[in-house]
Amino acid sequence: MIEGLEHVGDDHKCSVCSCEFTEDEGGILGFFGMLPVAFCPFCFSSMCDMVDQLSTDEDLDEGLE
Repeated sequence: MIEGLEHVGDDHKCSVCSCEFTEDEGGILGFFGMLPVAFCPFCFSSMCDMVDQLSTDEDLDEGLE
């Protein structure tokens, strides 16, 4: 891991809206490639909804073949 590119501590700042949150609130921590990202519960839920909206039934059917 590159020094400085890791999640540290219990308080986190959302990569989208910059609000502070804890993992107990339902936020999520992860990596986009090697870059650490953190999403508060609201932004994470919004991203999941956007993926659902962009996914069509045809996309889902193709994945089953």
